[in-house]
Amino acid sequence: MRFSDREAVHAIRARLEPLGRTGLSIVYTEKGNSKSARKAAGFWLDSEMYDHAAFAEDTSNLFKREAAIYEALSSHPCILKCIGVELMHDEEEAWALYLERAPHKYLREYIGKNEPPTMARRLQVAVDFTEALQYVHDRGVIWGHVSPRSVIVFDDLHIKLCDFAGSTLKGSVLEKELFVLGTTICEITEWTVPYGSTEIEELQQKLTDGEYPHVGDNNPVKDAVKKLWRFAYSSAQELAEALRAALIGT
Repeated sequence: MRFSDREAVHAIRARLEPLGRTGLSIVYTEKGNSKSARKAAGFWLDSEMYDHAAFAEDTSNLFKREAAIYEALSSHPCILKCIGVELMHDEEEAWALYLERAPHKYLREYIGKNEPPTMARRLQVAVDFTEALQYVHDRGVIWGHVSPRSVIVFDDLHIKLCDFAGSTLKGSVLEKELFVLGTTICEITEWTVPYGSTEIEELQQKLTDGEYPHVGDNNPVKDAVKKLWRFAYSSAQELAEALRAALIGT
């Protein structure tokens, strides 16, 4: 029997723990489950869905596609594990992705709530991020979500890339992905959110117009970040090597 809206609110609070939400999906887990989470179009209770994500459409194909991308990426220490795709009783329609759960939330949120670690630690996070992105490119995939908002934080500031719903096969957009990488490395090393609370569309327009975030003179990778904005790197691996050189020097 389906819950009323009011009953569903109480049931969700009692049985589920929300972890994240966008207009396309909701990530949640069962209370007490510290190992895994589900990414779905809404909260599922007793085979019924409640609180549908605002813009979620054709989610079965989206979840199947994202699961296939996770499978193509295989296992990597800095990529979130996809345990599988959850299918309806007909075993054709997918209703959720079954994912590894992290003890912390997204890197963007972590940066906003925690004091800056040492520059050496920030550089190591930047190296991990960049090398993971190069691995994604090597597997023939363009991530499409190069941002600390799509990176999950584990203990000891270990990071994992996630959210491959908008990923595509490699092509001409590689240059754009490397360009946006500059802003991500800037955010990690400066330990501050570029442009404050600016919406993603406005942020992208600022970058397009050449209004780049501030990079401090004492930032050891300021030149590398600016080279990304000038399209001076042809791969994430080139940047990773520059970051490692800076890390050795700190």
